[in-house]
Amino acid sequence: MKNKGFSVLVCISCLALLFLPGLVKNAGGQGEEGKIAVKEQSGEKATTKEKFYEEKNEFERTAKEKIDAFDKKMDEFEAKVKEAGSKAKAGAKEQLQELKMKRASFNEDMKKLKSSTEKTWESAKRKIEHVMDELEDAYNKMREKFGSE
Repeated sequence: MKNKGFSVLVCISCLALLFLPGLVKNAGGQGEEGKIAVKEQSGEKATTKEKFYEEKNEFERTAKEKIDAFDKKMDEFEAKVKEAGSKAKAGAKEQLQELKMKRASFNEDMKKLKSSTEKTWESAKRKIEHVMDELEDAYNKMREKFGSE
């Protein structure tokens, strides 16, 4: 009886060895081919994510350069206003104050841009571009008005 039980056990073990690789392959839903495809997909996502961060960092760097140049122009203009006559000085100071408020708003928008995700990136980017355009337009109008007085 012991030999018969042992023989059955050996036969079941052999059958298990024959079918086990197929079961393991199907248990995960995919074999090696599926694993390779998953790896390629995850690599593709990492590449997309890397591209997103590269684009985001480049845009932040460019925006910082532009706003630094804008700040320099503002400082130069403010120095000229201080030397101007009192009538021109009063009007220009008001406009400078408005520009400084818009500039502060830009800082808040940059914080939002830095914390943006792939989903909110485009919206945050457009907001920064819009604020930068507004700042430049307001500065140019102020320069024209100040120059005409």
